[in-house]
Amino acid sequence: MDASAAVANVLDRCLGVRAGERVVLLIDTDSDRRVADLLRSGIEARSAVVSTLEMAPLDIPGAEVAPDVARTMAQSDAVIELTSIFIGSNEARRDANALGVRYLAMPGITLDTLRTDGPLSVDFDELRARAEQIGELWTQASEFHLTTPAGTDLRGSVSGRPGRVLHGICRTAGSYMAPPDIEAGTAPVEGTTHGVAVIDADLLFMGVGPLPDPVVLTFEEGRLVGAEGPESRRLTGMLERCGDELMANFAEVSLGLNPAGHVCEVAMETESSLGTAHIALGNSIAYGGTVAARAHLDCVMRDATLTLDSVPVPATRIMCPPASPGEVEKPSR
Repeated sequence: MDASAAVANVLDRCLGVRAGERVVLLIDTDSDRRVADLLRSGIEARSAVVSTLEMAPLDIPGAEVAPDVARTMAQSDAVIELTSIFIGSNEARRDANALGVRYLAMPGITLDTLRTDGPLSVDFDELRARAEQIGELWTQASEFHLTTPAGTDLRGSVSGRPGRVLHGICRTAGSYMAPPDIEAGTAPVEGTTHGVAVIDADLLFMGVGPLPDPVVLTFEEGRLVGAEGPESRRLTGMLERCGDELMANFAEVSLGLNPAGHVCEVAMETESSLGTAHIALGNSIAYGGTVAARAHLDCVMRDATLTLDSVPVPATRIMCPPASPGEVEKPSR
């Protein structure tokens, strides 16, 4: 498989790697080494200085890294997270961003994610505009209503909460993005979300998806009060490992907007896919909320319909422009 176009898209369009920069690749023993090797070669070809930090796999999404890893992150110009489990909501990442480090969270991606017609080959600059439009709708809204044909029916307040957009472009100092993920959402006001979420795509980084059977989650006053279905143990087991009562918090609701993504075994591609929506439990600090729980657990559903203040959000109108060669904005430092 020719992954060169996707690698160039990540390094030039998304991250904007420059000669002389210090770029850190974060991996663990379960990472796809082929991806790390391709990115390392691409970074070296751009005359940047690349180092690889390998750690043992973490067992909780958003867990903190060791202090020496955090220091190395903070002393770099850019970090690419290629660990097998998502860690990008942790304090170490936020601290690195505050120092001007650019950070791409790409956990769990595989060589197939770099395919020529895949979710890392889209024109992120072109898609950014639509994602930001939906982000502005979130900012202006007071209430959300999320439904799916499988039975999801959730409502909550988003009054005063800014829209949070991930569009893949991470070329300015202190920026954070998660390609292939393109999404727009927010953290609902604590204590306001109620209803049912039928998770029929995946519980991200809680076993390998897609889910063979749906998991039905019930929320009251912004907290998880029930989880049912044959696969629900994936989530409840993770909550037990976290050992934090704040993990019941309804932390996020977002729409996936990458038109080249599909629900598959790669969590980041599933989460990004146009037509999906995801909710999250636990930590909402990086998403516009106030709850500093131990982890951030994403749960993805298919065929979602979102209304904001009773007005449908037409996310499905987004198009799929391919990446094209040309000049991109250079990163600032």
